[in-house]
Amino acid sequence: MRKPGTLIVIVTIVALALGWVIGGFFTSTSVAKAIASIPASPIVVDAKYKRDQHTIEYSMLNPGGMPLTIVQESFVFTPGKETKEKSYIVSNVPVNVKLLPGVITKVELKLKPGTEKLQLGDVVLATFAYHHPLSEDLYTVVHSFTMETADTTGGKK
Repeated sequence: MRKPGTLIVIVTIVALALGWVIGGFFTSTSVAKAIASIPASPIVVDAKYKRDQHTIEYSMLNPGGMPLTIVQESFVFTPGKETKEKSYIVSNVPVNVKLLPGVITKVELKLKPGTEKLQLGDVVLATFAYHHPLSEDLYTVVHSFTMETADTTGGKK
């Protein structure tokens, strides 16, 4: 038979190892849940003007752990030196675009029908209103797009 001191040491080592594994599991699970539930703000990673459709296509990333829903778009058009179009505002355009977590989603902003195509120097200040699934509050993201090149993909991010 073994000495009682050796048995106590072995049981203590096994208990510590088991406690470390169980504690690590619960800690990592809790941290993952906490990070996943942090509300994030969408990030505009790219914007391109589509001349044929008279729209600006925004590539938006949701860096959070929960899906967000864009519910409304608004924008202000400010003409550059080369355009004859006057300034105008389009507000409260209802949309329903889901931004999945960790995914880049294309969001199209349709410019005012019947207006001139964007020219060099034109600026479109877009506002996207969205809500988080854990809150009914509305949050906004504002992005300024400046037409800087003659081709249709031009624009300042």
